[in-house]
Amino acid sequence: MTEHIASGAVAPSADTWTLGGKEFASRFILGSGKFRLDVVRAAVEDAGAQIVTLAVRRANTNQEGSILDAVPEGVTLLPNTSGARTAEEAVRIARLARELGCGDFVKVEVIRDARYLLPDNAETVRATDMLASEGFTVLPYMYPDLNVARDLVSAGAAAVMPLGAPIGSNRGLVTRDFIRILIEEI
Repeated sequence: MTEHIASGAVAPSADTWTLGGKEFASRFILGSGKFRLDVVRAAVEDAGAQIVTLAVRRANTNQEGSILDAVPEGVTLLPNTSGARTAEEAVRIARLARELGCGDFVKVEVIRDARYLLPDNAETVRATDMLASEGFTVLPYMYPDLNVARDLVSAGAAAVMPLGAPIGSNRGLVTRDFIRILIEEI
């Protein structure tokens, strides 16, 4: 059990986890896409989220302020490389996010398939290798394949983020058995 603090931080508890050398008490990762900035801030504060994702390519909200203004101090930003179709594009987006002040965490998304939005595992491994060598804490979004997950870990991934179902399919967790294998082996 964690105790919520008004600043959006969560008091330490016995149930913590570590990622990229940072300790977290909350397992809630808030996606900020398509939400008004005031909603993002309220969700962070009310839910105690300690990690907030943001799509660097969609950061221009046409609103007053910036997503960076809506995320309280001490909350870890997890920019993603949404829109990247190659490893090189993903690396360029990650570097841009770092320069914008988003830190060293990055969710690598490389998707060439516009119809089903399935991750390109080969390009994801390449991007992970390049970014990890530059000191990023890389969390690659990947199609759940044990051999690719092993390659991602070897390339320097801090953790893998396997696809649970095709994006937008509303089908729930359809890759459960494959994810279970990754949990057991990785």
